[in-house]
Amino acid sequence: MAAAISAIRRLEDKVQDLTTAINVSKSIPSQAFDHRSPVSTFSQPSPGAFPVSQGPASSFTRYDRSNVTDVGKSPQVVGTPGKSPYPISEPHSGVNISFSQHGVSHWPAIQQILPPEFVSARETLAKDYIVEMERQRPPLPMHIDYPVGHSSENWLTGLTLSVIRGLSEAYFSVFDRNMPVLDKFHFFSNTLGLAMQNDFGYDMETCVVLNVLALGCLAVKAHEEGNFPLPSRFPASSTGFSRPEWYGLMVDDPPGLKFFNEARKRAGFLMCQNDLQTGQFYMLSTLYHAQILRPIDSWTTVNRAALCCMSILTASESIDFDQWEGDMFSRLYWNTLMYETIITQELSLPLSGLLEYEADMPIPKFTPCPRSKTSISVLVVDDDDAFFNFHFLAQAAHRIILTRIRQNLYSFVEKEGSPTPTITAEMHHQLEQWRTNLPPGLQFSDEESADESASPAHVVAKAMLRSRYFVAKFHIGRPFLYKALHAPAYTTESDYGEIREGLKGGMYWPTTMGLCTQMKSALPLKFGWCSQCFGQVLLFKAVARSQDAKLRDTLPDGWEEWVQVMMALIEDCGKSSPGIAKDAELLRLL
Repeated sequence: MAAAISAIRRLEDKVQDLTTAINVSKSIPSQAFDHRSPVSTFSQPSPGAFPVSQGPASSFTRYDRSNVTDVGKSPQVVGTPGKSPYPISEPHSGVNISFSQHGVSHWPAIQQILPPEFVSARETLAKDYIVEMERQRPPLPMHIDYPVGHSSENWLTGLTLSVIRGLSEAYFSVFDRNMPVLDKFHFFSNTLGLAMQNDFGYDMETCVVLNVLALGCLAVKAHEEGNFPLPSRFPASSTGFSRPEWYGLMVDDPPGLKFFNEARKRAGFLMCQNDLQTGQFYMLSTLYHAQILRPIDSWTTVNRAALCCMSILTASESIDFDQWEGDMFSRLYWNTLMYETIITQELSLPLSGLLEYEADMPIPKFTPCPRSKTSISVLVVDDDDAFFNFHFLAQAAHRIILTRIRQNLYSFVEKEGSPTPTITAEMHHQLEQWRTNLPPGLQFSDEESADESASPAHVVAKAMLRSRYFVAKFHIGRPFLYKALHAPAYTTESDYGEIREGLKGGMYWPTTMGLCTQMKSALPLKFGWCSQCFGQVLLFKAVARSQDAKLRDTLPDGWEEWVQVMMALIEDCGKSSPGIAKDAELLRLL
């Protein structure tokens, strides 16, 4: 871990947009890629691919608005759906290609190739029909099904320690490993104790604990779906899932709703707080909404978490990121930014402004919470911590690479040599560097199975990295597919090769098949994966119906079976989301 952190803090060569590098260098002082960028651990630009500059590794202590580094200095910022200082190449003749997979249905060629039934059905819907339908759905039920024998006043104080401990352990064994918003030791030694001491009153500690219990119910459900034994401090007596005696407490629709509603009741009286713990509460709320497929609700709460982050950044005289609390804030920041980027890019929703701070934010070092040498500190230590810490950093690095792909490739110009071969090769290089430089414990092959794992968290972690790699391959090839569909006369053999590789990367994502889809309660970014699959089906069907024989030849073997796998995921998730259900209805017309 120490070696990795040392590598993370190296200065990384700055990748600049080729069309604006000279102009930007005249107006903005050259600055090296910030040594705190997560991508520096896992990917490096190829030598000589872009103009580079190097500068001192400065340390920022005050984060008021005047000190925020210009957004243009960070390639991970450029291309995200916010204010970009870079003009798009050839703005008068170029066409911006939607990065959202729902935007595929608006491609002119798609509307010409796909069946009239699909086209007419799509035209009757609003442009952003997903957003419209999700906004109009009824809110989450407000009632609470109290356990038998308990009143509304005392049911929380009547919970046994085994229930609280069991649900909390389930949460930390599944969700916190892949979205590390909380510190496990601090939760058990401080937050939980304060909440119980106050009889689960109207305080933020109680709100955090209740959200953990709500997510714990989903985590228990995931263990049941995957037939994994629940986490325990003692050796498991069985190899499969067995229902605990308190299983009835989590039987809600959706699971954990009674705890989540209790948290929402208390949060109403605390809505004006903007500290670290409040930000953690809203990110836990975001995760719960995401897991039960309420994307607009999750966007609302991730915006609230972002407001907490920005409030801390602008109000603090200094943040010591080498200390535990500063490092916890870094964890909250990156979790918030990564989810906000995904949901806003897919649904074209407004940004919070958190993105402006990205270039100056250190990545988490996962500093241990200060603790005394007591028995409890032994009980909450997990041997897998390093694996999941590296996994989180790898996810952050991949998100930056996707942003670079979007910025550099997603503008269509009707001419040969566009997208530029040099930039395309660079994007492939950086993705391969990311994969090659993953720590040994995170390395993967294209054929290995993520299902052979010790826990639901391991299944998800292994599947996410492999799937993200394939998704990036697909997104590199997608602009060439747009070109072949709309300007076949300018499409070269090299372009068809990029399409072939992209379509191959668009198949057999581990997160959309096998145990991951069996354990839907633990599958992260379900809405994002369903959106990806919606666009995939449209593109595969369009290529198959194309009159261009060369384009049809780029279809990989087994694509029709893969379409059935994607349809199964969309159909199943449509049971919990009217927007996804509408996607499934449209795709059935094909």
